Amino acid sequence: MKKISFTLLILMIISTNLFSQTINIPEFPKGTLTISQEGSSVTIPIEIANTNELREFGLMYREDIPEDYGMLFVFPSPGIRSFWMKNTFVELDIAFIDANGTILDIQNMKPCEESPCPIYIIYTPFKFALEVKAGFFDRYGFTEGAKIEWSINEF
Repeated sequence: MKKISFTLLILMIISTNLFSQTINIPEFPKGTLTISQEGSSVTIPIEIANTNELREFGLMYREDIPEDYGMLFVFPSPGIRSFWMKNTFVELDIAFIDANGTILDIQNMKPCEESPCPIYIIYTPFKFALEVKAGFFDRYGFTEGAKIEWSINEF
């Protein structure tokens, strides 16, 4: 009986530790981004993923994000890359953007609920990717060919 009680106590401690771990979301640089197309434009606050660590973390572990808000992934040079939604709980739209700030493609990304996670990719080199809450581009009517301009907040 003592052995069973001890085993149950150990299991309770282990499970409490597993479920109480907190995820530390890294501090992202902040900025603003303006999207323009055919005389229409909107400016939103953004977080900027401009290092390998920040790009790998992205919007993981966020329970929600505001409607008019985004994360801009900045890569050192244009290339063909893929994205996935591991540990991402919010449905997103992603815009793949060339070095001139032109949106090349927009895709909808669903949270990953089973392995392997779907991969989101275009086979055209891009330098930036913008993730926003799903429906953002439709709501404002932005499509491929829209232009972006962005800046990082200076402190």
